[in-house]
Amino acid sequence: MLNNKSLRLTVLSAVIAFLGMMINANAMQMERQFPIDVKRGKLSTTALAELVIDGKLRQHTPALRIYSEDNLTLTLASVDVRNIVINYVENEFGEIQKIWVLTAEEARQALPKKN
Repeated sequence: MLNNKSLRLTVLSAVIAFLGMMINANAMQMERQFPIDVKRGKLSTTALAELVIDGKLRQHTPALRIYSEDNLTLTLASVDVRNIVINYVENEFGEIQKIWVLTAEEARQALPKKN
């Protein structure tokens, strides 16, 4: 049977766990901010883990970053997709530098406006 001290400790632990889950849930719902020079396209990958954006085979930098809908980093080899909507950034040589896989809500939004 729980004594008064054990009961308080159990309730306190439950409250702390609940608050931690609420903070984590709020952090996951944060809106992602995309750079001004971001472009939008449809991404597919080949069997050899090559990038095809809007039907064209594209080169990427060795430091390519791919972010999932949950903003987790993915490796190119783990991405096997067909025609998903993405935002991407190119470097000065036209190589793909960053890719964000968009949620349905993000895909409906307009691209950031350039000044």
